[in-house]
Amino acid sequence: MAKYVGLDWASKGWFGVILRDDNSWETDHFPTIWSLWKHHSDASRILIDIPIGLPSTSRRACDVEAKRALDQQGRSVFYTPIRDAVYEQNLDNAKGRNEEVGYSIQNQAWGIVPRIREVDEFFDMNPGARDRVFETHPELCFYSLNGQETVPSKKTEEGIDRRKSLIADEHSEAESIYEEACDLYLAPEYASFLRAKDDILDAVVAAVTARRPMSELTRLPEGDDPPRDARGLPMQMVYPNDVTQTRLSTVAPTELDHPR
Repeated sequence: MAKYVGLDWASKGWFGVILRDDNSWETDHFPTIWSLWKHHSDASRILIDIPIGLPSTSRRACDVEAKRALDQQGRSVFYTPIRDAVYEQNLDNAKGRNEEVGYSIQNQAWGIVPRIREVDEFFDMNPGARDRVFETHPELCFYSLNGQETVPSKKTEEGIDRRKSLIADEHSEAESIYEEACDLYLAPEYASFLRAKDDILDAVVAAVTARRPMSELTRLPEGDDPPRDARGLPMQMVYPNDVTQTRLSTVAPTELDHPR
């Protein structure tokens, strides 16, 4: 039975939502991307909110285009550091490396550099994962599900409620997944692992996006052949296709459709 995974970094580990074709589901937390792969390498698609594919000489086109599309919510999109900077051991050296190609490293980006490095190394060790693990961005997903309109901040009740409504429209169990995950993972015993409702929402929207038919997925940047980094990883973001949109390309089934 096909299954689909949405994965989001949540303070001290990866929070995952796993959906199956029979509408069954589960949630879990994983200390590393390798532990997720150990248990779910049979997934048809895994969408993860972390940069995949590291630039060498300039900003990634998908980051630039996502920032532009999201307007004020574009603050949630940071420019992915170049690979040389990602593998530096301190911020000053990393900033120096990045500034050589014309832009600096945002503090938000540096905060998840260990996770970027982890996923980059994971692909080196597991090349077979390239056809099933893809980058997404939750705000881009919510933007598209909302008719290509930005959603109020996820730090507000209005923003949380709107996101809950959008995922409920996508999957009959999505709101239950969210509510049950909040009850479980926001309890005191999990406080060191997961602290925010929006981390749960981000993983849910990644999972319902992964479960969509291929004809209903699209990507940034547009085009049949996404830019690739020095190691051949595509630098792209996959997200739901708004049926009213015409300016972005639908993802070709041969690229992402690998049912197990």
